[in-house]
Amino acid sequence: MAINFSNANLTLAQMRTFVGELSDLDIGFDANDDISTDLVNGFIKEGFQKIVALSQRYPYYQSTYAFVTIENQRAYSTFTRNIPSGNVQTPITDIQQIIAVVNNTDNGNTLIYLDQARCESIWVGTSDQAEIPAYFSIWGNQLNLWPKPNDEYVITVRAFRKPFLTWFSDENTSIDIDPQMQLPLINYVMARIFQFQEDPEMAREYMSSFEKAVAIIQGQLTAPSSNRQLIMSGGLQLTPYDWWWSDTPNLRVLPGSPYPLGVAL
Repeated sequence: MAINFSNANLTLAQMRTFVGELSDLDIGFDANDDISTDLVNGFIKEGFQKIVALSQRYPYYQSTYAFVTIENQRAYSTFTRNIPSGNVQTPITDIQQIIAVVNNTDNGNTLIYLDQARCESIWVGTSDQAEIPAYFSIWGNQLNLWPKPNDEYVITVRAFRKPFLTWFSDENTSIDIDPQMQLPLINYVMARIFQFQEDPEMAREYMSSFEKAVAIIQGQLTAPSSNRQLIMSGGLQLTPYDWWWSDTPNLRVLPGSPYPLGVAL
């Protein structure tokens, strides 16, 4: 059977067939088969999960979502994911990491990430008035806007989605992984098969090939752009948690500010 490695990822059935040819083993459910289909499927899923767990920011999983705010509603948990075949309603639980939130209405503004506890301490009591959202937080599988919207606004969310596992139950669906990672994944499966067959030397060789290839490809895929700084923080850094007066100017968040940098000295 010819295996196509050109563009699209292999399906579960194709990968299992390739592993069988490479290892010269009969894979199936019959008692005379060398190794069971379920066991090989498990090795493939295990290797897949190890690869995707190495980074939350593989470009392959970048996605753009959108939603429209509701007046006086702060929390949102369902968005519309933009994909080539059409828009799909997506729960926030399918998102791995939110990178940016942008208000596209009128002149628009980019919302700034703040810690949930910090937001709750600012927009409280009479200070919690509806306005143009300028900040956002993430808590309890909800995206919270601060201040809460005073109107309908079209919001764009850029994020990294979680990998799909539909390929594990539908063998005609391509494995949801960056195409560059499919050959290292085969090496992982081969290592586990030789480990199962109690051949530690071959298992080490394939596992070493897997680890080296994944490290190189992951480094290349997740490297920062060479013309930009690598930012290690988690959002706008203000005076830590409390406002106090001193000889040195400090920053304070203004609740209800319509500006992306609504701060005061």
